[in-house]
Amino acid sequence: MPDGGPLRGLCVSSDEFARRMVGCSGLAAHPGAIAVAVSGGADSMALCLLANDWATANGVQLSALTVDHGLRQDSGREAAQVGAWLRARGIDHHILTWVHDATITSRVQERARDARYALMRRWCLDHGVDRLLVAHHLEDQAETVLMRLKKGSGLLGLAGMARVRDLGGVELVRPLLGVAKARLRATLSDSDQTWIEDPSNENTQFERVRMRRLLAQLERDGVSAERFARAASSIARVRDVLDTAADELIATAKNVEAGLRIDAKTFLGAHQTVQKIALSKLLGRVGGGAYPPARLKLQRLSDWMATVDQSAGDARTLGGCAVRRTGSGDARAFVVLPERARGSQKHPKN
Repeated sequence: MPDGGPLRGLCVSSDEFARRMVGCSGLAAHPGAIAVAVSGGADSMALCLLANDWATANGVQLSALTVDHGLRQDSGREAAQVGAWLRARGIDHHILTWVHDATITSRVQERARDARYALMRRWCLDHGVDRLLVAHHLEDQAETVLMRLKKGSGLLGLAGMARVRDLGGVELVRPLLGVAKARLRATLSDSDQTWIEDPSNENTQFERVRMRRLLAQLERDGVSAERFARAASSIARVRDVLDTAADELIATAKNVEAGLRIDAKTFLGAHQTVQKIALSKLLGRVGGGAYPPARLKLQRLSDWMATVDQSAGDARTLGGCAVRRTGSGDARAFVVLPERARGSQKHPKN
Protein backbone atom coordinates (compact mmCIF):
# COMPACT_ATOMS: atom_id res chain seq x y z
CA MET A 1 0.00 0.00 0.00
CA PRO A 2 1.45 3.41 -0.87
CA ASP A 3 2.46 5.92 1.79
CA GLY A 4 -0.54 7.76 3.19
CA GLY A 5 -2.95 4.87 2.48
CA PRO A 6 -5.85 4.30 4.89
CA LEU A 7 -4.03 1.52 6.76
CA ARG A 8 -0.73 3.36 7.16
CA GLY A 9 -1.71 4.98 10.44
CA LEU A 10 -2.72 1.62 11.91
CA CYS A 11 0.52 -0.22 11.09
CA VAL A 12 3.04 -1.15 13.75
CA SER A 13 6.19 0.71 12.75
CA SER A 14 9.74 -0.60 13.14
CA ASP A 15 10.40 2.09 15.76
CA GLU A 16 7.34 1.13 17.80
CA PHE A 17 8.24 -2.55 17.65
CA ALA A 18 11.80 -1.77 18.75
CA ARG A 19 10.43 0.10 21.77
CA ARG A 20 8.22 -2.85 22.64
CA MET A 21 11.19 -5.19 22.41
CA VAL A 22 13.18 -2.97 24.76
CA GLY A 23 10.35 -3.34 27.28
CA CYS A 24 10.68 -7.13 27.20
CA SER A 25 13.19 -8.09 29.90
CA GLY A 26 16.01 -6.03 28.44
CA LEU A 27 15.79 -8.04 25.24
CA ALA A 28 17.36 -5.37 23.07
CA ALA A 29 20.39 -5.11 25.37
CA HIS A 30 21.18 -8.84 25.31
CA PRO A 31 19.40 -10.25 22.27
CA GLY A 32 21.21 -13.52 21.55
CA ALA A 33 19.44 -15.73 19.03
CA ILE A 34 15.64 -15.62 18.99
CA ALA A 35 12.85 -17.81 17.65
CA VAL A 36 9.34 -16.77 16.62
CA ALA A 37 6.28 -19.02 16.82
CA VAL A 38 4.47 -18.73 13.48
CA SER A 39 1.19 -20.56 12.90
CA GLY A 40 0.48 -18.72 9.67
CA GLY A 41 -2.36 -16.68 11.15
CA ALA A 42 -2.36 -12.89 10.85
CA ASP A 43 -1.02 -12.27 14.36
CA SER A 44 2.01 -14.53 14.14
CA MET A 45 2.83 -13.58 10.55
CA ALA A 46 2.87 -9.90 11.52
CA LEU A 47 5.06 -10.65 14.53
CA CYS A 48 7.49 -12.62 12.38
CA LEU A 49 7.89 -9.84 9.80
CA LEU A 50 8.34 -7.19 12.50
CA ALA A 51 10.78 -9.36 14.46
CA ASN A 52 12.75 -10.17 11.31
CA ASP A 53 13.21 -6.46 10.53
CA TRP A 54 14.26 -5.87 14.14
CA ALA A 55 16.67 -8.82 14.11
CA THR A 56 18.24 -7.69 10.84
CA ALA A 57 18.74 -4.17 12.19
CA ASN A 58 20.31 -5.51 15.41
CA GLY A 59 22.44 -8.31 13.95
CA VAL A 60 20.40 -11.01 15.69
CA GLN A 61 19.86 -14.52 14.32
CA LEU A 62 16.14 -15.27 13.94
CA SER A 63 14.37 -18.57 13.25
CA ALA A 64 10.66 -19.10 12.66
CA LEU A 65 9.02 -22.23 14.11
CA THR A 66 5.75 -23.69 12.82
CA VAL A 67 4.14 -26.66 14.56
CA ASP A 68 2.21 -29.09 12.37
CA HIS A 69 -0.27 -30.44 14.91
CA GLY A 70 -1.90 -32.88 12.50
CA LEU A 71 -5.37 -32.17 13.88
CA ARG A 72 -6.76 -30.92 10.57
CA GLN A 73 -6.37 -32.40 7.12
CA ASP A 74 -4.72 -29.27 5.76
CA SER A 75 -2.26 -28.69 8.62
CA GLY A 76 0.76 -30.08 6.76
CA ARG A 77 -0.01 -28.08 3.63
CA GLU A 78 -0.50 -24.91 5.69
CA ALA A 79 2.82 -25.39 7.51
CA ALA A 80 4.55 -25.80 4.15
CA GLN A 81 2.85 -22.64 2.87
CA VAL A 82 4.12 -20.67 5.86
CA GLY A 83 7.60 -21.96 5.12
CA ALA A 84 7.36 -20.87 1.49
CA TRP A 85 6.21 -17.37 2.44
CA LEU A 86 8.99 -16.90 4.99
CA ARG A 87 11.79 -18.39 2.93
CA ALA A 88 10.81 -16.02 0.11
CA ARG A 89 11.63 -13.22 2.57
CA GLY A 90 14.93 -14.83 3.56
CA ILE A 91 13.67 -16.02 6.96
CA ASP A 92 14.99 -19.28 8.43
CA HIS A 93 12.00 -21.58 8.95
CA HIS A 94 11.49 -24.96 10.64
CA ILE A 95 8.42 -27.21 10.82
CA LEU A 96 8.02 -29.17 14.06
CA THR A 97 5.59 -32.09 13.90
CA TRP A 98 3.45 -33.19 16.82
CA VAL A 99 3.37 -36.99 16.72
CA HIS A 100 0.38 -38.42 18.57
CA ASP A 101 -1.08 -41.89 18.24
CA ALA A 102 -4.69 -41.55 19.29
CA THR A 103 -7.40 -39.33 17.88
CA ILE A 104 -7.63 -36.22 20.05
CA THR A 105 -11.25 -35.67 21.08
CA SER A 106 -11.07 -33.94 24.48
CA ARG A 107 -9.25 -30.81 25.67
CA VAL A 108 -8.13 -30.39 22.07
CA GLN A 109 -6.88 -26.80 22.23
CA GLU A 110 -5.24 -27.26 25.62
CA ARG A 111 -3.37 -30.40 24.57
CA ALA A 112 -2.34 -28.92 21.23
CA ARG A 113 -1.11 -25.76 23.00
CA ASP A 114 0.95 -27.79 25.48
CA ALA A 115 2.43 -29.86 22.65
CA ARG A 116 3.33 -26.71 20.66
CA TYR A 117 5.17 -25.16 23.56
CA ALA A 118 6.94 -28.42 24.42
CA LEU A 119 8.15 -28.85 20.83
CA MET A 120 9.29 -25.24 20.46
CA ARG A 121 10.97 -25.21 23.87
CA ARG A 122 12.88 -28.38 23.00
CA TRP A 123 13.97 -26.91 19.66
CA CYS A 124 15.17 -23.71 21.34
CA LEU A 125 17.14 -25.60 23.99
CA ASP A 126 18.70 -27.87 21.35
CA HIS A 127 19.74 -24.91 19.19
CA GLY A 128 21.00 -22.52 21.87
CA VAL A 129 18.06 -20.12 21.51
CA ASP A 130 17.04 -18.59 24.83
CA ARG A 131 14.03 -16.49 23.76
CA LEU A 132 10.83 -17.50 21.99
CA LEU A 133 8.52 -14.73 20.73
CA VAL A 134 4.76 -15.37 20.53
CA ALA A 135 2.08 -13.14 19.05
CA HIS A 136 -0.48 -12.69 21.84
CA HIS A 137 -2.06 -9.24 21.42
CA LEU A 138 -4.44 -6.87 23.18
CA GLU A 139 -7.64 -8.84 22.48
CA ASP A 140 -5.96 -12.09 23.54
CA GLN A 141 -5.10 -10.44 26.85
CA ALA A 142 -8.69 -9.27 27.36
CA GLU A 143 -10.03 -12.77 26.56
CA THR A 144 -7.58 -14.29 29.04
CA VAL A 145 -8.75 -11.95 31.80
CA LEU A 146 -12.38 -12.84 31.05
CA MET A 147 -11.62 -16.57 31.15
CA ARG A 148 -9.78 -16.25 34.45
CA LEU A 149 -12.56 -14.10 35.91
CA LYS A 150 -15.06 -16.78 34.95
CA LYS A 151 -12.94 -19.43 36.71
CA GLY A 152 -12.69 -17.38 39.90
CA SER A 153 -9.01 -16.60 39.54
CA GLY A 154 -7.20 -14.77 42.30
CA LEU A 155 -6.05 -11.17 41.98
CA LEU A 156 -2.71 -12.02 40.38
CA GLY A 157 -4.41 -14.24 37.81
CA LEU A 158 -6.38 -11.20 36.66
CA ALA A 159 -3.06 -9.61 35.67
CA GLY A 160 -3.44 -11.71 32.54
CA MET A 161 -0.51 -12.97 30.51
CA ALA A 162 2.93 -11.72 31.47
CA ARG A 163 5.02 -9.90 28.88
CA VAL A 164 7.92 -12.24 29.70
CA ARG A 165 7.92 -15.54 31.56
CA ASP A 166 10.15 -18.54 32.00
CA LEU A 167 9.40 -21.60 29.88
CA GLY A 168 11.76 -24.05 31.52
CA GLY A 169 15.03 -22.44 30.50
CA VAL A 170 13.62 -20.45 27.57
CA GLU A 171 12.12 -16.97 27.94
CA LEU A 172 8.64 -16.73 26.44
CA VAL A 173 8.28 -13.15 25.18
CA ARG A 174 5.07 -11.36 24.16
CA PRO A 175 6.05 -8.00 22.63
CA LEU A 176 2.58 -7.33 21.13
CA LEU A 177 0.39 -7.57 24.24
CA GLY A 178 -0.67 -3.92 23.96
CA VAL A 179 -1.32 -4.01 20.20
CA ALA A 180 -4.81 -4.42 18.74
CA LYS A 181 -5.37 -7.23 16.25
CA ALA A 182 -6.57 -4.78 13.57
CA ARG A 183 -3.16 -3.11 13.62
CA LEU A 184 -1.41 -6.42 12.98
CA ARG A 185 -3.61 -7.10 9.96
CA ALA A 186 -2.94 -3.60 8.70
CA THR A 187 0.79 -4.24 9.08
CA LEU A 188 0.52 -7.37 6.93
CA SER A 189 -1.58 -5.64 4.29
CA ASP A 190 0.96 -2.83 4.14
CA SER A 191 3.66 -5.47 3.53
CA ASP A 192 1.62 -7.26 0.83
CA GLN A 193 1.58 -10.41 2.95
CA THR A 194 -1.43 -12.71 3.17
CA TRP A 195 -2.15 -15.17 5.98
CA ILE A 196 -4.08 -18.34 6.86
CA GLU A 197 -7.46 -18.25 8.56
CA ASP A 198 -7.86 -21.06 11.11
CA PRO A 199 -11.48 -22.36 11.05
CA SER A 200 -11.22 -23.29 14.73
CA ASN A 201 -11.28 -19.54 15.50
CA GLU A 202 -15.02 -19.66 14.79
CA ASN A 203 -15.76 -22.90 16.65
CA THR A 204 -17.81 -22.07 19.75
CA GLN A 205 -16.95 -25.44 21.30
CA PHE A 206 -13.74 -23.72 22.38
CA GLU A 207 -13.92 -21.46 25.42
CA ARG A 208 -11.65 -18.78 23.99
CA VAL A 209 -13.96 -18.39 20.97
CA ARG A 210 -16.95 -17.97 23.30
CA MET A 211 -15.04 -15.39 25.32
CA ARG A 212 -14.17 -13.56 22.08
CA ARG A 213 -17.86 -13.28 21.25
CA LEU A 214 -18.70 -12.19 24.78
CA LEU A 215 -16.01 -9.53 24.54
CA ALA A 216 -17.54 -8.24 21.31
CA GLN A 217 -20.89 -7.96 23.09
CA LEU A 218 -19.36 -6.15 26.06
CA GLU A 219 -17.57 -3.76 23.72
CA ARG A 220 -20.92 -2.70 22.29
CA ASP A 221 -21.87 -1.76 25.86
CA GLY A 222 -18.70 0.28 26.33
CA VAL A 223 -16.51 -2.34 28.06
CA SER A 224 -13.72 -2.63 25.53
CA ALA A 225 -10.82 -5.05 25.18
CA GLU A 226 -8.51 -2.12 25.80
CA ARG A 227 -10.13 -1.46 29.20
CA PHE A 228 -9.70 -5.11 30.21
CA ALA A 229 -6.08 -5.00 29.08
CA ARG A 230 -5.45 -1.75 31.02
CA ALA A 231 -6.92 -3.27 34.18
CA ALA A 232 -4.70 -6.31 33.70
CA SER A 233 -1.70 -4.02 33.23
CA SER A 234 -2.43 -2.25 36.53
CA ILE A 235 -2.59 -5.57 38.40
CA ALA A 236 0.54 -6.72 36.57
CA ARG A 237 2.51 -3.91 38.18
CA VAL A 238 1.71 -5.45 41.57
CA ARG A 239 2.62 -8.87 40.20
CA ASP A 240 5.96 -7.49 38.98
CA VAL A 241 6.89 -6.43 42.52
CA LEU A 242 6.01 -9.89 43.85
CA ASP A 243 7.83 -11.54 40.94
CA THR A 244 10.98 -9.63 41.82
CA ALA A 245 10.74 -10.82 45.42
CA ALA A 246 10.17 -14.39 44.23
CA ASP A 247 13.18 -14.19 41.91
CA GLU A 248 15.32 -12.98 44.81
CA LEU A 249 14.12 -15.96 46.84
CA ILE A 250 14.87 -18.38 44.00
CA ALA A 251 18.35 -16.86 43.65
CA THR A 252 19.21 -18.43 47.01
CA ALA A 253 18.63 -21.95 45.60
CA LYS A 254 21.62 -24.15 44.81
CA ASN A 255 22.05 -26.57 41.93
CA VAL A 256 21.86 -30.18 43.05
CA GLU A 257 21.59 -33.41 41.05
CA ALA A 258 19.26 -32.54 38.18
CA GLY A 259 17.36 -29.89 40.10
CA LEU A 260 17.52 -27.20 42.79
CA ARG A 261 17.87 -27.13 46.58
CA ILE A 262 16.50 -24.26 48.67
CA ASP A 263 16.86 -23.71 52.41
CA ALA A 264 13.54 -24.38 54.15
CA LYS A 265 13.93 -21.59 56.72
CA THR A 266 14.65 -19.03 53.99
CA PHE A 267 11.78 -20.27 51.83
CA LEU A 268 9.18 -20.47 54.59
CA GLY A 269 10.29 -17.09 55.99
CA ALA A 270 9.08 -15.31 52.86
CA HIS A 271 5.55 -13.93 52.50
CA GLN A 272 3.11 -16.71 51.54
CA THR A 273 2.26 -15.08 48.22
CA VAL A 274 5.95 -14.77 47.35
CA GLN A 275 6.44 -18.42 48.40
CA LYS A 276 3.77 -19.62 45.98
CA ILE A 277 5.08 -17.54 43.09
CA ALA A 278 8.62 -18.79 43.76
CA LEU A 279 7.38 -22.38 44.03
CA SER A 280 5.56 -22.09 40.70
CA LYS A 281 8.71 -20.70 39.09
CA LEU A 282 10.87 -23.45 40.59
CA LEU A 283 8.51 -26.13 39.26
CA GLY A 284 8.55 -24.53 35.82
CA ARG A 285 12.31 -24.16 35.78
CA VAL A 286 12.98 -27.77 36.83
CA GLY A 287 10.00 -29.50 35.23
CA GLY A 288 9.95 -27.46 32.03
CA GLY A 289 6.14 -27.13 31.99
CA ALA A 290 4.64 -24.61 29.59
CA TYR A 291 2.05 -23.44 32.11
CA PRO A 292 2.10 -23.07 35.90
CA PRO A 293 0.25 -25.64 38.04
CA ALA A 294 -3.39 -25.09 38.93
CA ARG A 295 -3.84 -22.68 41.82
CA LEU A 296 -5.45 -25.20 44.20
CA LYS A 297 -2.80 -27.85 43.52
CA LEU A 298 -0.07 -25.30 44.13
CA GLN A 299 -1.78 -24.28 47.39
CA ARG A 300 -1.89 -27.90 48.58
CA LEU A 301 1.81 -28.36 47.86
CA SER A 302 2.63 -25.07 49.59
CA ASP A 303 0.60 -26.12 52.66
CA TRP A 304 2.46 -29.43 52.78
CA MET A 305 5.82 -27.68 52.62
CA ALA A 306 4.83 -25.44 55.52
CA THR A 307 3.93 -28.41 57.74
CA VAL A 308 6.78 -28.88 60.18
CA ASP A 309 6.03 -32.45 61.36
CA GLN A 310 6.97 -34.15 58.09
CA SER A 311 10.16 -36.21 58.11
CA ALA A 312 13.11 -35.93 55.75
CA GLY A 313 12.64 -37.97 52.62
CA ASP A 314 8.94 -37.25 52.32
CA ALA A 315 8.01 -35.91 48.88
CA ARG A 316 5.13 -34.68 46.77
CA THR A 317 4.88 -34.34 43.00
CA LEU A 318 3.48 -31.55 40.86
CA GLY A 319 4.24 -30.01 37.48
CA GLY A 320 6.54 -32.84 36.40
CA CYS A 321 8.64 -32.40 39.56
CA ALA A 322 9.19 -34.16 42.86
CA VAL A 323 9.57 -31.83 45.86
CA ARG A 324 11.44 -33.62 48.63
CA ARG A 325 12.28 -32.72 52.21
CA THR A 326 15.88 -33.17 53.32
CA GLY A 327 17.82 -32.58 56.54
CA SER A 328 16.50 -31.57 59.94
CA GLY A 329 16.50 -28.58 62.26
CA ASP A 330 18.35 -25.59 60.81
CA ALA A 331 19.63 -27.82 57.98
CA ARG A 332 16.15 -28.51 56.63
CA ALA A 333 15.77 -27.89 52.91
CA PHE A 334 13.56 -28.64 49.94
CA VAL A 335 14.96 -30.32 46.84
CA VAL A 336 13.06 -29.94 43.56
CA LEU A 337 13.89 -32.59 40.96
CA PRO A 338 12.39 -33.65 37.63
CA GLU A 339 9.86 -36.36 38.46
CA ARG A 340 11.52 -38.77 36.04
CA ALA A 341 14.76 -38.40 38.01
CA ARG A 342 13.32 -39.32 41.39
CA GLY A 343 13.69 -43.08 40.90
CA SER A 344 11.09 -45.79 41.24
CA GLN A 345 9.76 -44.67 44.62
CA LYS A 346 6.18 -43.44 44.38
CA HIS A 347 5.18 -40.18 46.02
CA PRO A 348 1.71 -38.70 46.54
CA LYS A 349 0.56 -36.28 43.86
CA ASN A 350 -0.97 -32.86 44.52
